[in-house]
Amino acid sequence: MEFSPRMKRNMLTAHAAAVGSMVLLKNVNQTLPLRPAGSEPLPVAVFGTGQVRTVLACPDFSLYRGVSILDGLTASPLVKPDPLLAHKYRAWALSHPTGEYPWQGLSMEELAEENAAAIVVLSRDEDAYDPIVNNDELAMIEAVSKAFPRTVLILNTPGYMEVCQAAALCSAVVYMGIPGQEGGAALSELLAGEAVFLGHLNQSWPRRRADFIQANQVLDIYAGYRYFDTFGTELLYDFGYGLTYGAAELAAVAVAVDGKDLVVSAQVVNTGDTWPVSQVVQVYVSRPAGKLPQPKYTLCGFARTALLEPGRAESVTIRVPLASLASYSEASATFMLEAGFYDVRVGFSARSSLVAGSLTLNRDALLTPVLPLPMEPTKVRPAGLPYTYPGEDEELSHARRRAIRLSGWNLQKSSLRRPKPPVACRGADHPVRLSDVKAGTASVYELAAAMDDTSLRHLVLDFGLCPGGPAGALGASADLTDPYGIPPMAIAAGADGLLLTKEVRSEETDEVKLRQYCTAFPAASLLGCCWDSGLISAVGAAVGLEMREYGVDLWLAPGSDVLRGPSQRHASRCWSEDPMMCGVYTAALCAGVQPYGAAVVRSVSMEYQTNVTLRAYLEVFSLGFSIAAPAADAILIPTERLNGQVCGEDAPLSQLLTSRWKFKGLFLADDERFTREPSRVDLEQAALRILRFAVTRI
Repeated sequence: MEFSPRMKRNMLTAHAAAVGSMVLLKNVNQTLPLRPAGSEPLPVAVFGTGQVRTVLACPDFSLYRGVSILDGLTASPLVKPDPLLAHKYRAWALSHPTGEYPWQGLSMEELAEENAAAIVVLSRDEDAYDPIVNNDELAMIEAVSKAFPRTVLILNTPGYMEVCQAAALCSAVVYMGIPGQEGGAALSELLAGEAVFLGHLNQSWPRRRADFIQANQVLDIYAGYRYFDTFGTELLYDFGYGLTYGAAELAAVAVAVDGKDLVVSAQVVNTGDTWPVSQVVQVYVSRPAGKLPQPKYTLCGFARTALLEPGRAESVTIRVPLASLASYSEASATFMLEAGFYDVRVGFSARSSLVAGSLTLNRDALLTPVLPLPMEPTKVRPAGLPYTYPGEDEELSHARRRAIRLSGWNLQKSSLRRPKPPVACRGADHPVRLSDVKAGTASVYELAAAMDDTSLRHLVLDFGLCPGGPAGALGASADLTDPYGIPPMAIAAGADGLLLTKEVRSEETDEVKLRQYCTAFPAASLLGCCWDSGLISAVGAAVGLEMREYGVDLWLAPGSDVLRGPSQRHASRCWSEDPMMCGVYTAALCAGVQPYGAAVVRSVSMEYQTNVTLRAYLEVFSLGFSIAAPAADAILIPTERLNGQVCGEDAPLSQLLTSRWKFKGLFLADDERFTREPSRVDLEQAALRILRFAVTRI
């Protein structure tokens, strides 16, 4: 196959995204990297059928190219997979589409004599995501680790795995995730030390899967690490955790207030003598627990350093709007800052963060009122024993003695803005086409007013439901070229990239008449581990190039849901368990796509009936959407019921998007677009959003 320049460029982006996202969870006794002592490649024995049947993308994606783990290792100049063992696994996988190779017949002692290290691969796809290591897999890991002192466990899974026992048996553990088409090559580079690990976990990993059930029994403010660290859950790996080959330290941290922002400056020093290091400085804030219950702390900002050579240092600055530290008070229907201390914690993960400073507020400050929403009030969970560490009390006491005092002018306040009732658009005294709007000789209001009722309903209510677009696309908008000059706009799905038909065949001859080669990028659950919005924007731009090439205007991604646990529907399509991170990543992906089309922000993991408390909705489960809304060009209205309420463009939840969160893009819907029969004015208001986007597509 001959790759086009776009394909080559996007392959490099997919490779970089996979390298930048995989997480090193354990590495003792210098197990990794697998570098040879001499000039010959290091011989390794690779176990697990996942080395051949590596899960690279969601089940719907038809790859034009996929680098398995075994293929990646075989192509490496620094490692050499055992050829006979590799042949056995390839032959087995070829004749057995499912199931694990019968490893019990292998002589581990003989393999250990021929190879310097072992790699064990555990794979799960999205449709069969069981986070438990089964008995056969555990027995294989035990047998391999007994024979090989250097055993590397690779987790090729959508996310969390209950690997407490398995990880204890192995000397290194790597979370590979669902890495996209270049995953095997990226993993090989990391294992061999041709690249260094950069990823940090976007989700807490408790020792037991059952802890997720306990955390999610109520959808309240305690989601993810907000629950685990507040209630003292025992974790295997904490939120934000990730190892690298080198060593880095925070040399200096300063906390200040600049106007209406909290400003944290930190210097990161590479203290190693061999490996370059890039670290993520993470800022968490503990709010005072007064009238409103609070989690132990929440992530408020982060920044990644450049790749630092040994001995080099870099200072990063993280700005956090003080208003973002507010909590929602259901009693006053307002976001507020309660009086007390706001303790600022800085570190490389949640549980490795230390108290670096504190802010203090003398009295409660009401910042932003919110229109009432049809949701239940928050139910307070019984208090638990939060995670703590030796010396925390001393750090808090020291920081609070030197706390920075906040005053009213440090806080951004806003008044309640009730949405104005829509009015009918005023027409022009001449025919109007979309090209006139483009040329500036007419407005979108005049074009909407000029459209007859049938065309207006066709544009709004059938948007995305009309046939059209490239093969494999979900559909298109109405073709209203005549008489309004509004072309159809195509919509395509795809969780890990653009989902189109790879080979389009002639109905008469069955010959391939067109090939649409779209790149599979890392799944969101892995890409969220990069902690690098620039990398995510690059992935968005790469998808945008394919949208332009194949004539797709709207890409039905990304999801902005909070990642709650492995039993969640489509967990691999969620960015993180932290809502702020979800919003930052969603905005970054949208920004990357924007020069070429639009990414459609959506909910991907809601249950058909989702019940959430009001405060939790505003502070956690909608926060990602609120952060991404100003940057988004389109949002998909969910078909699911939220607290029994049907969502729609005219529903209070959608009005929150436009009035409070400054969303100016268009709405899409899989189901009913409105909760009631729309009037002419309703249709015109919806059409205005569509026309503003359409004018950018001509």
